[in-house]
Amino acid sequence: MMNIRDLPLDELVLDPSLNLRDRLDDFTVERYADSWERMPPITVYEVDGQFLVADGFHRHAAAVLLGRRTIRAEVVEGSMTDALDFVSSVNLFHGLPLTRAERRRAVEVKMRIHHDWSDRRMAEELGVSRELVAKTRRNLIEGKQIPNNPGRIGADGKTYSSAGLPKDQGERLPKGKPIAQQEDPRDRGQRESDAPPWEEPTPAKGAAGQFDTGDAKKAALAEPVTPAAPTIDELLQLMAKQVMEVINWTQADGFTEAYRAASGNARGLFQASVIKLAARADQLRKM
Repeated sequence: MMNIRDLPLDELVLDPSLNLRDRLDDFTVERYADSWERMPPITVYEVDGQFLVADGFHRHAAAVLLGRRTIRAEVVEGSMTDALDFVSSVNLFHGLPLTRAERRRAVEVKMRIHHDWSDRRMAEELGVSRELVAKTRRNLIEGKQIPNNPGRIGADGKTYSSAGLPKDQGERLPKGKPIAQQEDPRDRGQRESDAPPWEEPTPAKGAAGQFDTGDAKKAALAEPVTPAAPTIDELLQLMAKQVMEVINWTQADGFTEAYRAASGNARGLFQASVIKLAARADQLRKM
């Protein structure tokens, strides 16, 4: 049963490690303020007596903009790790879409907590490509931020050796130095169900000794690793998603009225950008 109640705004803690966004979007804050009565409760984690905002930073900002003293919230009891685990997934499926950098940050946080998950399970959980997961894993391992365990937990909850993880048809692994130098038995068609369970994965050793994942907040705030260069397919998919985000914004409640009230200069800039994008797309199509 959900624990939903009104909490005073001045009792909420806005911990930066739980906000994966680069910044708040002013238009979204104003839109939420205009639609305040229809807004769902924010999600707050009660950790060590503190109410940490985990989902709803834009709604919190809208409440401040409206001058409200309280906000409707679902309160969840848990640890900092529980809160980080939650925030790394929640904004991938609702609310203002994450940018590419924010989405990669969510994968990094999730993988620091669940580094023993298989790439397939991670990709399905976060709704991202297995290639992005594989690149992120390689970067985190090379940066000694997660261990390179030879065993991975699949979507069925069972632990398999890396030899037992199935390879999707057409899967493209990231370019560059592979995580493991030995041949990948997945290329020989071995299936996940045929593999023996991995019983005792051995954590990787770093310069300071055995890898320690105890400090979840420290892990979430760790410096991001340098990502591998995106492929042209990734770039085109990202650009398509961004265009769809713009289209979705124009279809949001109240946008048409707000557009009519905007200055002629702002509308002109928007229209000119759309025309240039359409013209460039047509040029590329004919090349």
